[in-house]
Amino acid sequence: MTIEIPKKGFDMETILKYFRRIACSLIIAFLAACNVPLESPRVSTPTKNVLPAATAALQAPVMTNTPAPTEHHIGIRVTNEAGEFYDRQTGQKFVPRGMNYIRLASQTKMDGSSTFGHSLFDPGKYDPARVSQDLQKMHADGYNVVRVFLSPDTMGTATSGLSPAYMKNVADFLQQAKQNQIYVMFTLDWIPGGKYGEILSPDCCSTFALMNANFLPPAGLKANQVFYQDFIRGLLGLNAPTDYIFSYQLRNEMFFDTDQPPLSFTSGMVKTADGKTYDMSKPADKDAMVEANLVYWIDEMRAAILEADPTGLVSVGFFQPQKPNPTRVGDPRLAVTEPAIWQSTADFIDLHAYPGFGLNLKQYVENYGLNGMQAKPIIMGEFGGEISRFSSIQAAAQTFIDWQVESCKYGFDGWIFWTWDLSEQPDFFNALMQDGAINGVLAPVIRPDPCSP
Repeated sequence: MTIEIPKKGFDMETILKYFRRIACSLIIAFLAACNVPLESPRVSTPTKNVLPAATAALQAPVMTNTPAPTEHHIGIRVTNEAGEFYDRQTGQKFVPRGMNYIRLASQTKMDGSSTFGHSLFDPGKYDPARVSQDLQKMHADGYNVVRVFLSPDTMGTATSGLSPAYMKNVADFLQQAKQNQIYVMFTLDWIPGGKYGEILSPDCCSTFALMNANFLPPAGLKANQVFYQDFIRGLLGLNAPTDYIFSYQLRNEMFFDTDQPPLSFTSGMVKTADGKTYDMSKPADKDAMVEANLVYWIDEMRAAILEADPTGLVSVGFFQPQKPNPTRVGDPRLAVTEPAIWQSTADFIDLHAYPGFGLNLKQYVENYGLNGMQAKPIIMGEFGGEISRFSSIQAAAQTFIDWQVESCKYGFDGWIFWTWDLSEQPDFFNALMQDGAINGVLAPVIRPDPCSP
């Protein structure tokens, strides 16, 4: 820094300005030193400590008094060439077994329109007494992970980022999870509008639209990076126990829209966030664009998250791709999983697989392209059943046990059931219905070894 020294003949006002300038410069230097991100070692995948220049240029420096993040309890290590979760405090292996904890309700979006979506943390709807009761029972039943959805429609504000009232509810949930020794997995389907929509908008929507606008252009990457860093720093500013966050999940189910630009184009050249240009008249170029930017987006998102929370785990979820075993016929959503599993730096991958929907577990695994992955942990962050596809809840419960046991031989390392008590989705079983018929066979206190019938 450079400070101009007052020359001879200065008066008292000049002296005061001089010392004020020194004081301000020292304060700025002190805050900058306190805000240097810590380096986080990784065993399972390499950590990027510095963003590439193209991405770093998208990020404005942040000077805040946000408390430093504490080390997360759950990490990943490789033992005998197999990746596994472990508790950093005890050194013991950690096997994620949990529940999707979901509330659905009518919501009012920022533009005043109505929608129906994930309302768990909505101001005026969040129920801390019910949360406390449910997390206590999950703990008593032996569960150690809960997966929850953030709402893009209610967590943001029109101009200033994230809603303080919403974030206070998220922080309260984390505190209650800590009290019950349960780790929280945050997921979402879309980022909020407002501030983040403004960041995303320069590359939307003539060349990049819908999900493609999030995952392919530079502005989409930037908007998602800023959102996650704001979310983390917001929790830290509320002194939330972020060490009880199991994972920041980049998307509940990541996919591209084949019926939207640029994948809907049949001609033209498109430049994407990875700095490369692709020819939309060539199907092979489209495939290469999706695969390359899938990995690039995940890697850059993880790097941005680790800047704010160096020991956090970053994951991404998927539903099944449509081949080689035919499934989701006619669905324009494109799920590409194999590059994420094998090439990205995501700490672990969350693959969703439901029995009764046309594929057996072996076929799910083939479509996902697992191919014997061992080094990177894989969890089944959603499994469950539609009521109409089973003769009884007892038959469904036995199917869920068999499904979980079979998944062990394909390398799955954790399981999160859909759902704990979601009465708002009456066409699917939940764990507590009919006196807990499903919970009574899935609970870790009943079946300590998930790989044994």
